[in-house]
Amino acid sequence: MTLDGRVAIVTGGAQGIGREYCLALAEDGAAVVAADLNAEGAEETAELISKNGGAASAVTVDVSDRDSTLALAEAVRTQHGTAHILVNNAAIYHSMRMDPVLEVDVDYWRRLFAVNVDGALLVTQAIAPMMIEGGWGRVVNQTSVAAYGASGAYSATKLALISLTRSQARELGPHGITVNAIAPGPIWTEATEVTVPAERLEKMLAAAPINMKAGPEVLLGTLRHLVSDGAAWVTGQTLLVDGGITPRL
Repeated sequence: MTLDGRVAIVTGGAQGIGREYCLALAEDGAAVVAADLNAEGAEETAELISKNGGAASAVTVDVSDRDSTLALAEAVRTQHGTAHILVNNAAIYHSMRMDPVLEVDVDYWRRLFAVNVDGALLVTQAIAPMMIEGGWGRVVNQTSVAAYGASGAYSATKLALISLTRSQARELGPHGITVNAIAPGPIWTEATEVTVPAERLEKMLAAAPINMKAGPEVLLGTLRHLVSDGAAWVTGQTLLVDGGITPRL
C-alpha cells in the first residue's frame, strides 16, 4: 500500500499512539501533520519523520476550541493545499481520573467530553470540507474498549465517540469519505502505566484469549487498512483491537 500524494493529519500526534500513527503514515508515503496542544512534542514527531526521509510538519491545536481547529485547517491548506486523511486521536488519557459517576466533578466531566468528543467533532468539521472538495477522504476516530465497560466519565466519552462515528459516516459517505473508529484494548504506553492501576491491567490480560502486553504497533495494521483504497466500502464501523478482551455476544 502506498499513501504517496496523500496528506494525513493526526491529532494527539506528540507522543504515544499518536506519534506511532504519524510515523506509520509517513512510512507509507503520506505527508503528515502532527497536531497537538503539546507543541514541543509535535515538533519532535515531525523531526523524527524528517530524519527518516519523510515529509512532516507540526501544528499546535486545542481540539476543544473551534477557532483553534479552524486555524489548523487553514495551516494545512497553506502548507499542503488539501487534506485526505484525518485521525482523531487526541484525548484526555494521561491525566484521566476514574471517579465514580455519582461523585465525578462536573467541570472535569465537561472538560473530558470537550476534548474526547467535541474534539473529534470540531476537527472533522474543520477538515472535512477539503476532503469533500477532492471527493475522497478517510477519517479514523480513536475510541476504546472502555466504551463497552464502566470506567466512569472516560467510558461515556468513548461510547459517545462510537455514535459520532456512525453519524459522520452517514453524512460524509456520499462525498466519497469513510469514517471508522479503532477501539484499542490496553496498549502499553507511558500514559497507560501512569493512568491504569497495574492490577487492573493484569486482570484484563488474564482474561484475554491473546495474553500479551501489546504496544502501539498492534494498531498500525488496522489504521493502514482503514485509510487505504482497499477499505473503500468500510464505513461507520468500530474495529476492536484488543486481543479478544472485550466479550461480544
